[in-house]
Amino acid sequence: NLNQSINQSINQSMMISSSLSSSSLSSSSSSTIIGTNMKTRRNKSRYRRHPSSALMTNISNLLFVDKINELFFSSSSKRAENAKSALLEKIAEVDKGASATDEDKVEIDMLAKKVEQLQMFRKNSLEKEFINGKWELIYTTSASILGLSKPKLLRARGIYQTIDVKNLRAFNSEGWPFFNQVSAELTPTSKSAVDVQFKKFGLLNGLIKINAPDSAKGKLDTTYVDEDLRISRGDKGNLFVLTMDDPNAKLDREY
Repeated sequence: NLNQSINQSINQSMMISSSLSSSSLSSSSSSTIIGTNMKTRRNKSRYRRHPSSALMTNISNLLFVDKINELFFSSSSKRAENAKSALLEKIAEVDKGASATDEDKVEIDMLAKKVEQLQMFRKNSLEKEFINGKWELIYTTSASILGLSKPKLLRARGIYQTIDVKNLRAFNSEGWPFFNQVSAELTPTSKSAVDVQFKKFGLLNGLIKINAPDSAKGKLDTTYVDEDLRISRGDKGNLFVLTMDDPNAKLDREY
C-alpha cells in the first residue's frame, strides 16, 4: 500500500509538470507570434509614413545620372569651345590663308581636325538646319579662291558662300573690287557631302552673267558644322573654314 501511494504521488507530479511545460511552451509561442505581428504592424506603419526605400533609391540614381550627364556635356562643350578658339586664333594670324607658311598650314589643318573629331561619329551636316545661310570664308588653302596670282589690292575683300540645302543650291560671292559671283546646284552623295555643278558666273555684282561649262564642277564634304562655324574639304584637298554671317539667307530663286 505504501508503494502504491508513492507511485501515485510520482505519477501526479509528472502530470502536473507536463501540464506546466505545455502551458509554458504555449505561452512562449503565443508571445513570439504576438511580437512578430507587432513588428510587422510597425514596419507597415513605417512604410505608410515614408516613401518606399526602392523609390528613394531610384530617385537617387536618377539624380546621380543627371549630375554625370551635366558634368560630361559641360566638359564636352568646354572642350569644343577650346578647340574652336585655338583654330580661330591661329587663322586670325594668316590673312585668310594668303600669308600662311607651310608650317602654318600644317598647324591649321591639325587644329581643324581636332574640331572635326567632335562630330566624327555623326557626320550628318546636310541634315542640320544651321548649315543653311550665308557663310563668310575666313580661311582656305585654295590659291585660286584667295586670288594669290593677283596684286594684293585686287584681291577680294570678302568671300561668302550661301547654302540652301532645301533647294539644293549654293551661291558664292566676292566683295570689292570685282564683286564676282557664281551659282551652283548641289547633289547629295552622303549625309555630309555633295557634288557641286556650277551653273552661272556673274561679274560686277551680276551685271554680266555667263553660263558655266559642264566641266565646271567639284565636290564638297562638310566635316563639321554648328551655329557659327563650318569646316569643309574639297575634292582637290583644299580646306575651307567659314563663320556664319546671315543664318536667314535663302536661295529661293534661280540665279
